Amino acid sequence: AYLAKFDEFKRYVDEVYEMPDDKVTLLVRFLEQNNGKLSKRALGKEFEGLTEKETKEIETIFNDIFEI
Repeated sequence: AYLAKFDEFKRYVDEVYEMPDDKVTLLVRFLEQNNGKLSKRALGKEFEGLTEKETKEIETIFNDIFEI
């Protein structure tokens, strides 16, 4: 079940943001560790290119798919 959810989230991120696989994996790991939210550190470093709107959208999709 987890892999199906991961694949669904990855497909979404690939289609909308064209993010490399390793960055999607990192994104999932950060979201899992912080209850579906990206930390300020992650937003200031690894995902600094995301706007606030994009961040909220990604967090919402992640939470919907992973049922957090």
